[in-house]
Amino acid sequence: MGLLTEENQIELTVKEGLVEDARKGVVRLNKGHMDLLGLNSGDAALLKGKKATAVKVLAAYGDVYGEQIIQMDGMLRRNAGVSLNEKVTVSKAESKKAKKVVLAPLENFSEWRQEDEQEILKVLKGVPLLIDDELSLVFFGQQEKGFRVLGTAPGGPVVVTAETEIHISVPEISGVSKGRITYEDIGGLNRQVQKIREILELPLKFPEVFRKLGIEAPKGMLLYGAPGTGKTLIARAVAAETKAHFIHVNGPEIMHKFYGESEAKLREVFTEAKRHAPSIIFLDELDAVAPKRSDVHGEVEKRVVAQLLALMDGLENRGQVIVIGATNIPGALDTALRRPGRFDREIAILPPDKEGRLQILKIHTRSMPLAADVDLVHLAQITYGYVGADLAALAKEAGMTALRKVLAAGDYDRALPVFEVTMDDFNAALREVEPSATREFYSEIPDISLDQVGGLAEIKEKLKLLLELPLHNPELCQEYHFTPPRGILLTGASGTGKTLLARAMGRATKINFISVNGPTLLSRRLGEAEKALHDLFVKARQTAPCILFFDELDGLVRSRAEGNNGLSERLISQLVLEFDGLDQVEGVTVLAASNRPELLDPVLFRAGRFEYILDLPLPKGNEREEILKIHTTGLPLEPDLDFKELAQRTKGMSGAELATLCHKASFIALRQSMGQGTRVKINQLIFNQVLTETSPQGELEGGEPKKIGRKTLEALR
Repeated sequence: MGLLTEENQIELTVKEGLVEDARKGVVRLNKGHMDLLGLNSGDAALLKGKKATAVKVLAAYGDVYGEQIIQMDGMLRRNAGVSLNEKVTVSKAESKKAKKVVLAPLENFSEWRQEDEQEILKVLKGVPLLIDDELSLVFFGQQEKGFRVLGTAPGGPVVVTAETEIHISVPEISGVSKGRITYEDIGGLNRQVQKIREILELPLKFPEVFRKLGIEAPKGMLLYGAPGTGKTLIARAVAAETKAHFIHVNGPEIMHKFYGESEAKLREVFTEAKRHAPSIIFLDELDAVAPKRSDVHGEVEKRVVAQLLALMDGLENRGQVIVIGATNIPGALDTALRRPGRFDREIAILPPDKEGRLQILKIHTRSMPLAADVDLVHLAQITYGYVGADLAALAKEAGMTALRKVLAAGDYDRALPVFEVTMDDFNAALREVEPSATREFYSEIPDISLDQVGGLAEIKEKLKLLLELPLHNPELCQEYHFTPPRGILLTGASGTGKTLLARAMGRATKINFISVNGPTLLSRRLGEAEKALHDLFVKARQTAPCILFFDELDGLVRSRAEGNNGLSERLISQLVLEFDGLDQVEGVTVLAASNRPELLDPVLFRAGRFEYILDLPLPKGNEREEILKIHTTGLPLEPDLDFKELAQRTKGMSGAELATLCHKASFIALRQSMGQGTRVKINQLIFNQVLTETSPQGELEGGEPKKIGRKTLEALR
């Protein structure tokens, strides 16, 4: 059975495994330790903590070279009976080829087929096993399934081969473990998980340290963050990894309609925790249990909050009991809970950054048959604002898209053919799965690119540099101490393309884009408009990098010098406060459009607010020609249509007027086609007819288009 001897074993410290190694029975050792034990990559080794288990050994990456550690996932830690940072002995295992392996499911599955055993054999091929090992297998298109190794032939450490016979025994329901979620299943939250582990494990493992220091160990911890960021997942991992008794309570489960039952249920939870100490109580959806007493009218909620406060204050007499609360609206909690002695620590579970998104994508695609063209790094770069739940949904949708194509082909008999998930499937899934954090304010962005916005070449180039350069070349920006602008204001006459350009930039930069029409925020109720404005900035900060676009800004915040009503003054003050709050967050840019900049309050134009004012002029001759060609793309045109002459004759027209000109010409040609019974192509005569009926809205002064608010704009600059 490969028993250990003093000569051929080594003691190492257990650390977390790599994401790509999870559920594969793989550990990683430094190359020097492998040479010392006589192990090659892929060999079987025997680990011994409180229990023994067989594993496959691979070489660790260079970032841990020379350290006395072994990297292994949560399932292997459980099989070896060790926790993180504990010691385990490693030796070379004299493994044999498995002739037969008997597995007992840890779930009560209704029906087993021969195909299931063959699928298990494919997943386990090359994996070393030992009797009483617990396995967690993931099949593509199915949920994770747990098994326990009841027996092997021959005995001792064995390796599964293509000739191994897999036999499924009666489900071992009595052997269900606490859970199979491990720390390796949490992506993008390494720092938060490390902090949570310190708070949880130190008081439970080393209570005497706190007594020697003369301080009290933390008794409560609050996890808060947007929905889908992983608060409950962390709790499930803690439940599976910790040796403490774990009680998971959903907030609504506490509430009962009869007098006193809710408080009694809460007392039962704390009594059970005390009886099984050391214990962890996890209160999910805490805002449903302990809302602000000043905001609720029901007596039940007030009594439950008071009972929870009393129970948490009594924790020093209840032994080793730690309370973890989770909520996505921390502002709704009763303020009495958020003081030291109750919830001592508050940990923000934020949406993941680029590296975190890559880690999460690796976790959710590790059991998928990915094609060679799938670029997870690129997907992580463009999924700004996606939380962990969104990325899980993205991976599922990509798999379903690939499956739909196979089903549509219909070239299969009973079993589906082997297929892969391609990059095209992920691109299709991106069109279906939106970031949940921006879903409340999500607006459909037109399918338009910057190439389809005629003219404005200098403005487009400047906008691209301001918005994209900090994302794509942060090293260069850091060298020149250039930070993304807090605010950019687009001005210009009506119809020059301010809104169209903003939306095209939102598409071109491929970052989150929240669009809001200024007047839609206004409300007659006191405080509602300011709260709506504050909520917009909160969402923008949560989904950074993000563009927050205000259309018709002059309809929202007019100058206070004009003696406006109190609402406008309050909105200006709120907007100024939100702008100043952006100093704490990188990646949020406020983009606004207004054709009446002289109506805006001057306080918005100082440094740190609208730092750049870009004035969109009426199009020049070559730009008008470009716009006309864009708006006539796909129309039946006469080959001899002279766009240069049309551009000269439309002097003073804005982009919107040129679009209307093309639309009217199309309508005249359509009407003539119906009258003549033949297809009429749009020619110079039709455009001449439209031009005689149309004149530019902006009058010309000295041969140049009149500018709106020119003196005021120069003063603002």
